[in-house]
Amino acid sequence: MNQLINLLLVDMGNSSIKWGVGDRGSVEAIGAVRYRTAELTSLLDQHWQNLEPPGVVWVAAVAKTDRVLELADWVEKNWGCNCEFMHTESSSCGVECAYQQPAALGVDRWAALIGGHRLYPEGFCVVDCGTATTLDVVDSSGRHLGGYILPGFEMMKTALLENTAIQDFADPATFNEWGKSTESSVFLGSRKAVIALIEHSVERLQAAGVCDPALLVTGSASREITSQLQIGFEQREHLVLEGLLAYAEEKNS
Repeated sequence: MNQLINLLLVDMGNSSIKWGVGDRGSVEAIGAVRYRTAELTSLLDQHWQNLEPPGVVWVAAVAKTDRVLELADWVEKNWGCNCEFMHTESSSCGVECAYQQPAALGVDRWAALIGGHRLYPEGFCVVDCGTATTLDVVDSSGRHLGGYILPGFEMMKTALLENTAIQDFADPATFNEWGKSTESSVFLGSRKAVIALIEHSVERLQAAGVCDPALLVTGSASREITSQLQIGFEQREHLVLEGLLAYAEEKNS
């Protein structure tokens, strides 16, 4: 793979943007900002105006089209270059997509799979905790076996508040193994549901002899579960950016 020079990598999610610089095959993270209810152009003025203008901007975006176009317009006006966009494909960077219609797989998930495969070609499970919580598995041949999508923790809480008599509450600052109030029961229930799915999925893969997967955990809400996991894992804060870099290098080769 060729190494791209002066490359800005952008992970544009539904609620936040992360960015970093691709440098000699690795990612140097720079920053992140939540933008869901904010004016995006103003945020970019604030956080990107003093960055060294990149030669190339590669973007993995699952945000709404108007927000993506707003980002691309800012890049063109301020840096005079275009954005290159990652797309989910049937196969790339040694990973084969499980979806019959690959474009239906979120590009952030695809980037995480590519980043995980570069790190653990012998097989892995990646969990991304953000607006939604996703779990995906890739085996030792690079074959994506598929995955699961759950509501994110805030979405689970919102669903309960909207459909029950439970009153809104701030998440508890401390909590025990078992919920001892309605608030802590809701808080723990959503976390334990995700943890149970993760541990069950890894155990099933091991028992079936598919692979002994490395467990990679990423996403803005991932630390909500890592203290409770009973199996080994690796925290990869910038896995999407790492996969985006691998993808960009392949396209440039």
